[in-house]
Amino acid sequence: MLGKIVSYHRRRALLARRLWSRGAISWGTDLSTIAPTILNANANVTLTASTVVTAIHSQSGGVAVPLAQINANDVYPLIFGVLSILLGATAPTALTVTYATVSGTPIDTMTVNPALLVALSTITVPIQLIGPLSKSLYSGAGTDPLIQCNAATTAATLIAASSRAIFQLAVGVE
Repeated sequence: MLGKIVSYHRRRALLARRLWSRGAISWGTDLSTIAPTILNANANVTLTASTVVTAIHSQSGGVAVPLAQINANDVYPLIFGVLSILLGATAPTALTVTYATVSGTPIDTMTVNPALLVALSTITVPIQLIGPLSKSLYSGAGTDPLIQCNAATTAATLIAASSRAIFQLAVGVE
């Protein structure tokens, strides 16, 4: 009982201060979003020349699994992982990696260093991608995050066995 009285008076004292925000996250608020999730491919993926191709995504047995946050907090999607890409006898002139949702609109894009694109080699590309602060992007039925690749001028192959990423929603500002 004494703890309730102290915390009641402490809260009243904090609210009386000028810079204390009534919109701040209250003690005990559930900030959970979703558990970190693996994005992967079911089999090797041909990265068709000069075409945006989904390399890895949230899936089970080749069927897309939408990810949905469990509360209405503002969150940032964060993606960290690695892609293994086998280059053919002629290497692509450029390679981009993009984070998108099922609408296909790119959210974040990174370009692979062209010096790595050497014919007949397998390259390992570390990826770090971030999405916008949002309450609604992964709410409701959820969304399947897509990691897409575009190999310019020449096809390549994503090696499924050693390509994967961790997807998580980090709590943002309220």
